[in-house]
Amino acid sequence: MTQAHSTKTSESGSRLPWRWPLYVQTLVAMLLGAVLGLWLGKQIAPIAVIAKWIVEVIKWLAVPLLFLAIFDAIVKQEFRGKGVAAMFAISLGNGLCAVAIGLAISNGFHPGRTMDLRGADAAALAGKTFKGADTTPVQALWMMAQSPMVLAIAAAIGVGLAFVMLTRRPLLAHHPLIVRTPELAERGLRLLTRILEAIVKLTPLAVLASVAKVFGEHGTSLVGGLLAYLLVCLGGMALHVGLVYHGWVVVIARIGVRRFWAAAREPVVYAFGVNSSLATLPVTLRALEQIGVSKGAARLSACVGTNFNNDGILLYEVVAVLFLGQAYGVELPLAEQLLTALICVAATIGVGGIPEAGIISLALVLTAVHLPVEAIALLLSVDWLIARTRSVVNVLGDMTVAVAIDVVQGRQPPAAADSAS
Repeated sequence: MTQAHSTKTSESGSRLPWRWPLYVQTLVAMLLGAVLGLWLGKQIAPIAVIAKWIVEVIKWLAVPLLFLAIFDAIVKQEFRGKGVAAMFAISLGNGLCAVAIGLAISNGFHPGRTMDLRGADAAALAGKTFKGADTTPVQALWMMAQSPMVLAIAAAIGVGLAFVMLTRRPLLAHHPLIVRTPELAERGLRLLTRILEAIVKLTPLAVLASVAKVFGEHGTSLVGGLLAYLLVCLGGMALHVGLVYHGWVVVIARIGVRRFWAAAREPVVYAFGVNSSLATLPVTLRALEQIGVSKGAARLSACVGTNFNNDGILLYEVVAVLFLGQAYGVELPLAEQLLTALICVAATIGVGGIPEAGIISLALVLTAVHLPVEAIALLLSVDWLIARTRSVVNVLGDMTVAVAIDVVQGRQPPAAADSAS
């Protein structure tokens, strides 16, 4: 009787709204926000302050988190060995391809023009954002360099490299402060990650508030814009997988499409389900073993390289920033788009294992280019699908880089000749 009662209690508890999966809460919040906005109209606008508060907290916590993530990666990872240079070169090449695809589809389709967010924010943006001919690339770069994110990245790299040099000095290597610093950095990173995990659980409230405001001010005219944003993001990621990853795997490594996807199917499904490329690591390693990738290349790419193989996040950020810029009526010249893409690349370094890394790094990028950070809450209404697709692309990126490392080092997966199938 007691067991039956406890089972019934746990089942009823799991039906409580705050125990639903985050993507379900987000969908419900989006629907409620749309209903409230259409019902109350512009009277609902003050509720948007909730979204602004939540996103601002995420943004400010993200700066020290990014510092610790990069510092931890530099201090604890041993970037040595023949395959490391190949890993960095391949990851950089894939990332540049992701940037190019994001820029091409954003400038080709202009999805942001389907969502007009100009209005009360326009006057404020006019004095802050880049304004075409009024701002030179050097001035734009200087504006970006003053952002907390860029300063945190530069400081983390500088401090991390200095610390590594100190550890190589015999007189200092065993000093208590030197010995304890990596452990303290790891603890700080874990603490900030847990805090962010808790705050991310509040994002459905931010979605409700933001959607209610925009639907109250613009009605249903924004639905088409969100759909355009969703399609461009998903289409860009599919294009990246089809052209870049298939180029490495099928054309260069000569691994058959069926063979690759037969092994990749499990990590892809798992990554989509758990929405994490890092949590998929054991499944990814098993899939690479099935393909015949060497253990060294597999571990180097999936364990160390996962901090850099963030093509899904990178492409998403480029599209999201340009989409919001277009929606707010801010058309960036190509030179400033390239600078923005460079900031996106920097923001994705070291965040691969952080929950909701795309949201966190996007908040930093928007701050760097002086676009309203609270607009993220609106994009979160469709991010539940985009986030899972990002994780899938990142996992496929880990697998592709592992295959490519073997190819660059002259090792061919066994039975590569079956590509003809």
